Amino acid sequence: MRGTGRSFVENRFWRDPRTSSRFVSGLGIVLAFVVSLAMSQAILERLGAHLFVVALAGIFFGSLYAFISFRNLMVPLVIWVLAVGGFRFLVAIRTPILPDLFLDRLLLIWLLGVFMVKFVAEGRRFRGPFTLDSVMAIFALYELARIFIQDSVFLNPWTQSTLIPYGAYFFTKNIITDRKRIHTLLVVFIILLFYYEVTAVAEKFQIAWLIWPKTIIYNKEHFFGRSVGPFMQAPLFGTIIGMMLPIHMYFIARARNPVIKVFFMLAMGLGFAGLYFTYTRGSWLAGIMAIVAASVFSPRLYFRQIVPLLIMVPIVAVGFLGLRQDKFMQERLENEDTLGSRVGTAATALRMFRDHPLIGVGYFQFRQAREDYIQPVNVPGLGTVRFTQFRHNHIHDIYLGPLAENGLLGAFLQGMIYYLILRELFRKYRYRKRGDPFAVYFLPILAGIFVGYWFGGLAIDYRFFAFTDTLFFMSAGILFGYRGEEMGHVP
Repeated sequence: MRGTGRSFVENRFWRDPRTSSRFVSGLGIVLAFVVSLAMSQAILERLGAHLFVVALAGIFFGSLYAFISFRNLMVPLVIWVLAVGGFRFLVAIRTPILPDLFLDRLLLIWLLGVFMVKFVAEGRRFRGPFTLDSVMAIFALYELARIFIQDSVFLNPWTQSTLIPYGAYFFTKNIITDRKRIHTLLVVFIILLFYYEVTAVAEKFQIAWLIWPKTIIYNKEHFFGRSVGPFMQAPLFGTIIGMMLPIHMYFIARARNPVIKVFFMLAMGLGFAGLYFTYTRGSWLAGIMAIVAASVFSPRLYFRQIVPLLIMVPIVAVGFLGLRQDKFMQERLENEDTLGSRVGTAATALRMFRDHPLIGVGYFQFRQAREDYIQPVNVPGLGTVRFTQFRHNHIHDIYLGPLAENGLLGAFLQGMIYYLILRELFRKYRYRKRGDPFAVYFLPILAGIFVGYWFGGLAIDYRFFAFTDTLFFMSAGILFGYRGEEMGHVP
């Protein structure tokens, strides 16, 4: 044939599918329908109607989730963050040898698979600089090597405290790279925070219909009278609320509608109440310092937003909620036994470091090593703290405890991570001079999260729980992933 540009052979064997017979196409559709119907009937007879419907729904939503994940990496990242943020126990696959696969780990595996496929298929490159990435990798491998040398039973806490948060940093740095996606992530965080706040207040006043999951109500063996949230741990719950409190300030500042602005101010007041009802002094300190840090980094924008709250919250707390007569708070503040046991634990950690300065006693070996340090501790103002008062204590901080377990080498790597984050924070802070909205609106919130994490770590060890470190390192990922020179600078 002339004018087609093809030979007879090409036309004979490479027919355009659009010119195929409608009869053949219709026959194929009918055949596929018959095969699907037959398979569905076989599965229905074998599993029963209920399981068949569940399986069918699972296939449908799983396929839909897979399709959306490959279209937009923000979706699997956000779903994974929600799972880490308190809902990891909704799905669990028990394994006899490997660590149990909870929902957050399953979603992490999926996110990693989708991420690598998209990056390879689209020819993307990982986002630099890589100095912090390298230090984090060295520190993670250092801890992992010590686990396998000493006791592999602590692999699970390592995944919670290191693998998942470092993964959060990596994905955030390479996915959330512009202001629109940062805003979207903060929307997810504020929704999650509002859930925490409502849950904390509902626990205090025993409003059962507002509490979910219901296991929060029935499993309060060690924290009776204190709000524990989905994490079932009052100090952790309070520290997370405290770290996230500055997020309210971003939405208060950005709201143009007065009604929406008042809503977010009331939500922040609810956050102060939820933080208070955890009755944890370290968490209170974390929340206060997070607010102060965000205000210092943007006093003209954020400090004036919280002045009405600083006036309103004490009046409401004392006048309407009657917190002045809160006997449980008085007991918590006047409890010197807790303070004495913390001091004794810190003194024991320093003694361990003195005896093992270079590499410490070993990752998660504090409990085994403390039996060699049974001396009482003399503390001015507290008197003598005997070993029986802190004999069963775990590490209660992220500084002295890891120093005793990892020694100077581990402390140096951990300090380098914090130093690099702080240095980048002040480097990006200079973007304010160019009118970059990231430095004006987002960076103070990140500063508040960092400072809340560092101060909260004075009173609680985060290693048994993933979300505090995940929130911290996701903020670091945002900080390192954003490049002002790639965006338009709109004052």
